[in-house]
Amino acid sequence: MNKTTQIIIGIIVAIIILAGIWYGVSKKPIVPTKKEPIKIGFIGPLSGDAASYGIPIKNAIALAVEEINNAGGVNGRKIEIIYEDGKCNGKDAVNAAQKLINIDKVNIILGGMCSGELLAIAPITEPAKVLLLSPSASSPDITHAGDFIFRNNPSDADGGKTLAKLVREKYTKAAIISENTDYAQALARVFVESFRSLGGEVVAQENFDPGVKDFRTILTKIKASNPEALVINPQTEIAGGLIVKQAKELGITAFLYGNTALAGTKAIETAGKYAEGMLVIDAPGLSESNPKAVKFLADYKSKYGTTTLEFYLGAAYDAVYILADGISKYGTDTEKLKNYLYSLKNYNGVIGTYGFDENGDLIGIEYKVKQIKNGKAVELK
Repeated sequence: MNKTTQIIIGIIVAIIILAGIWYGVSKKPIVPTKKEPIKIGFIGPLSGDAASYGIPIKNAIALAVEEINNAGGVNGRKIEIIYEDGKCNGKDAVNAAQKLINIDKVNIILGGMCSGELLAIAPITEPAKVLLLSPSASSPDITHAGDFIFRNNPSDADGGKTLAKLVREKYTKAAIISENTDYAQALARVFVESFRSLGGEVVAQENFDPGVKDFRTILTKIKASNPEALVINPQTEIAGGLIVKQAKELGITAFLYGNTALAGTKAIETAGKYAEGMLVIDAPGLSESNPKAVKFLADYKSKYGTTTLEFYLGAAYDAVYILADGISKYGTDTEKLKNYLYSLKNYNGVIGTYGFDENGDLIGIEYKVKQIKNGKAVELK
């Protein structure tokens, strides 16, 4: 065998080997690249008294996520919510935010659900350009907390004024009892300023710490001031219900008014018969003429049972869909998402048609006055 023949045979063998390798590779199944989930953080009260609305809000979010993921996700990517318990206080909310940002690497957070949570984490999230969207935080102080902060829940700058106007329509002397939280203290400040500007007199202004269950000492002081109206301003439903019950048991005859927490199921159940007739401010109920609201409530009740503070739940559900829509167009770039949210003016959601103003506050939906009748908060026409 001469040298030329050896070279030719070598080339043929090499071709056969390469062909075999190509054939083997071509027959291997093609494994599709798995798309990473879109991670979104959650900070809200999942334990303690405020969990009475924190957990239902979580459920509403989970319902929206389940629907979106079952429909194929966002551009083929599933949404994954990382839930953290902010416990409705600044310290735990800060710990939750640091974990979500530094360990889980999220740049979008639903929450904080409590005003104190949101205001505490804003100095951390804002410089990091982490987008916050809350369906329930309502303190007026949130308005100027940051450029990446939004909420589809009315501000208590409006709620405090609505409450002051409501009380002043019938009475000139009012007392107010408030919880020592960012939400309640901000509302109290707006109420007192507004009530006085309307010619009313605040004859007593008392505060209590979170976790307190016995309000008799404070209420006795309020009773001595002889108010015509008593405004009950807690952070949580249970505290509000207990104040109503104990006030009536002490013989306080002042007409009772309450903030949004007093419209909740737990507040009314805790107050029992003593809640009957009380007037409260609340976001509007979900409209029976809105097909999205009707479907949402039916789906929620089918999966989780009873509801409470239904506006919060609808706003939480909407928040997930708003973010999903923005992410489908702009990805998770929070600069672009921020501008997208600022541009929303007529979003048709479960809670109605609304948008966000230049401060990220809700526009298009206002507080309503409701009365407790037969164990339910019913809107006054």
